[in-house]
Amino acid sequence: MKRHLLIVDDDFVIRRLLELHYQTLGCICTVAVDGAEALTILSRGQIHVMITDLEMPGVDGIALLRSVRKQGLVTRCVVITGHASIGNLTACLREGATALVPKPLNDLTRLNQAVEQAFEQMLRWAEQMKVIVGLVPKSAPVTARHTVTPRDDHTPANVPSLSFDTLDPRDDHAR
Repeated sequence: MKRHLLIVDDDFVIRRLLELHYQTLGCICTVAVDGAEALTILSRGQIHVMITDLEMPGVDGIALLRSVRKQGLVTRCVVITGHASIGNLTACLREGATALVPKPLNDLTRLNQAVEQAFEQMLRWAEQMKVIVGLVPKSAPVTARHTVTPRDDHTPANVPSLSFDTLDPRDDHAR
């Protein structure tokens, strides 16, 4: 799995530092200066993990996390902040963040661990999706309909809606 990472921070130096660091680790990096730009990028798909600053002008980290959660986007979110507190941690976790890493980022060990865990979770989900999709018997004729629309069953919007219709020759309605 190619590792697609979105880095969201209004500070150019931090954005660039993280972009270069994660590129050297083999990630395909995209950057955004604020939450609004991040949402546009996320809506295109392909982002597995997002690192976002908490305090940004306009759409801040909490609002960004909330939008990701409400839109059902399948991406893991790691928050970085110079304003770490129990309240911020609770708010981030409530909105779906997997970790909150305090700034300054003098040592990237904690951030690397959080990002690695987020990628591992996405890989496990991808493997589970393969298993679930593979549960349909290969011998049965199958038509798969693929849509990318939000559904009422609380399935995230950017997870393809896969429905399988097996044609059973014993079923009179299938003829």
